[in-house]
Amino acid sequence: MSHDSGYEEGRMGPVPFLLGGRLCLDFVNTVNSRSRPATRDYLSGASDLIDWTWQVGLLDDGTIVRLRKRARETPEDAAIAYETAIELRETLYRIFHSIIHQMAPDRADLDILSGLARQARQAQELVPEGRSFRWIWQEEAAGLLVPVFAVSLSAVELLTREDLSRLKECPALEGCGWLFYDQTKNRSRRWCSMEHCGSTAKARRFAERQKAVPVAAGGIG
Repeated sequence: MSHDSGYEEGRMGPVPFLLGGRLCLDFVNTVNSRSRPATRDYLSGASDLIDWTWQVGLLDDGTIVRLRKRARETPEDAAIAYETAIELRETLYRIFHSIIHQMAPDRADLDILSGLARQARQAQELVPEGRSFRWIWQEEAAGLLVPVFAVSLSAVELLTREDLSRLKECPALEGCGWLFYDQTKNRSRRWCSMEHCGSTAKARRFAERQKAVPVAAGGIG
């Protein structure tokens, strides 16, 4: 699976599965369900937010250590970063959900995303790397908002440069409602994962068909 943020497979963190295919979609999927009231929020506080940042390989280990230290030393800033992250997460869900269902996103939600994306760019610096260039975070400018800024830029990249017809959600009636970017050649992906919602839905339908089969007259024996 291709990701736009350099994931490292096998990293354990607060979220059990990374199935969205894009950083911003995996961020939206940090609650255990979108199709029904969530019973678990995998980002329960600022420490989980930083752990998720490490889990997806967004920053190097040294930067993560410094972020954790900064969060401990400035709990008020950590709380603000967390609140901003959750607001962004729900804002992105509404935007992407609208697009999937062919509706116009709310202007207020787009304004929230635009504002964070502008702040994000101001907290970055363009530096040479070999024969090319790349953006790096200015730690003092970005502070504890690095995860928020990175997710906002990922969302803008998806909205402006990707094929939005490939943006999908795990079927609400049978699946979890998680969002994902369908990268199959024939656009055939239906579930967040066949191993999870897909197989569960198949098993449920099989059980329902078995119940519907009439018992032969006279029963068994």
